[in-house]
Amino acid sequence: MNTRPILDNMNLPLLGMSLAAILVAFAFAAVGTSYVLRRSRGTIQEPKIRFWAKIGWGVFAVYAVAYMTYFYKKAEPVVIAYPFTAGDNALATGHYKEALDDYKAVVARYPNFGLAHYKLGMLYRVVKQVDGSVAELKKAIALDPNLAPAYFALGSILWTRGTAMDAMPYFEKGLTLDPKTPQRPFFQQIIDRAKKEKAGLIKPGTSGRPHLSTAMPSTPSSSTPTPGAKTP
Repeated sequence: MNTRPILDNMNLPLLGMSLAAILVAFAFAAVGTSYVLRRSRGTIQEPKIRFWAKIGWGVFAVYAVAYMTYFYKKAEPVVIAYPFTAGDNALATGHYKEALDDYKAVVARYPNFGLAHYKLGMLYRVVKQVDGSVAELKKAIALDPNLAPAYFALGSILWTRGTAMDAMPYFEKGLTLDPKTPQRPFFQQIIDRAKKEKAGLIKPGTSGRPHLSTAMPSTPSSSTPTPGAKTP
């Protein structure tokens, strides 16, 4: 399974920052070397200064290559086997505690894997741990800003708990990422409602707002939804 980079507190922007740091260091070193050589030109110290300047630039080149190689390897996307099989199987048979334990283990193994936080967040929603679901879905979005289902899921929860205005930015972002989602009419309806709330045409959170279903039972059920389902 191809994933976004799975890193330990590192990401592709950091690779860009490391390259910028090397370029800045190069610029300062070049200016400094030019200044020193110009000041020593024609003096008895010039040969010695030129010798050590060459040594210094050689060391800098080796360090720069090693530095960039390290960050490049750290930021390289990782290919991993699908890590959710055990949790998916447990969820499909109604063993929610086992599924939670497995998804939590995947999150602990890959803390910067947005999909892992999304799967855990959706399962938290299934078992009625809504605060945990919101927290995990926000982490999923922060780690993978292109994960459209996470925006839809978080917007749906915020809509059921608050107002259409709370959900609107998440539904709008989700629709820009996945404009052909089958649930587009529902999301658009909430967005339109939010605009009316902002305009003062309707009272925020009035009738028509759905409520989250009750927590799933602890016994197996053939109709158990999966964490990846886009439930409004």
